[in-house]
Amino acid sequence: MNAPAVASLQPGLQLGNLEYRIDDADLDAYRALVGDDGHYPNLRHDDCRALLTPHCGPTTLTAVWRRFEFLRPPHPGRRLQVSGWLRAVSSRGGFPYFRVAAFTVDEIGTEILRSEAAFRQGAAPMPAAANGVNPPPERPAQSGLDLPGDAESLRSITLPNAASGLQDWTIAIAGWLESALGRRFGADFRWGGRLTLAYPGAAAPSDIIAGTALILAADASPGGAIRYRIALTAANSASLAVAVGDAELTIPSPRLF
Repeated sequence: MNAPAVASLQPGLQLGNLEYRIDDADLDAYRALVGDDGHYPNLRHDDCRALLTPHCGPTTLTAVWRRFEFLRPPHPGRRLQVSGWLRAVSSRGGFPYFRVAAFTVDEIGTEILRSEAAFRQGAAPMPAAANGVNPPPERPAQSGLDLPGDAESLRSITLPNAASGLQDWTIAIAGWLESALGRRFGADFRWGGRLTLAYPGAAAPSDIIAGTALILAADASPGGAIRYRIALTAANSASLAVAVGDAELTIPSPRLF
C-alpha cells in the first residue's frame, strides 16, 4: 500500500528549496570518490532525491534514471541554491515512479547545474542480465577518441560502502563519468556537457565498476565547432550492466565565450 504522502503527489508540485555551501573538504571528498578530475561535488548532495524525500514519508526510493546538464563547475566557498519540482508521476508494473527536476545556481546567480531524476518507489530492480538490458556493442579501443566508432576504456571505480555517507550508488557512477569525461574533454564538457544514464540493474557496495565510452557521432557545424555524442556503459565485475547512457558536448563549448 502506498504511503499517504506518496499517493497525494501530483505533477507540478513545487518541492521546495535547498541551500548548502561547497567547500574544499566537500570537493576533496568528491574527488576521492570519483577521481581527481571531478569538478561537481554538489552531486554528492543528490539534489533531486533530497528535494523529493521530505514529501514521500518513510518509503524506499530507487533511482532508475538521471540526467545532468553541467553549466559551470561550482566555486568552492560559495553557497548553492537549489529549487525543484515534480515533473511527472506514473506507474509501471504496479510501482509508482516520480520524475524530479532541479535547477542549481550559486549565491551570485551563476548557473551551475540542471538535473533530473526518476525514482521508483520500492526496492531496486532485478540485475541487468535478468531484465533484458544489454550494454551497447564495444569497438576496439582507438587513440584519440575523436571519430565515430572510436572507443575508450574508462578506469574503474569502487562503489562506496555505508561508511562513505553517500546514500545512492547511482550518484557515484554519475560523478565518476563526470570526472572521466571532464578529464578527456576538459572545460568544454564542464561548460555545457550533458550526461544521461539509466540504471538497468542493481549494484552492491564495494562493487568494482568498469566503463567504456564509444563515440556515436561527431558532427561539425559551419562555424567549425564539433558536437559529439558518446555512448557509455558501466558494468560490474560479473560483466552485468549497471548503468547505460550517453553524453553530449560541443567543442569549443559556446558557454565558454
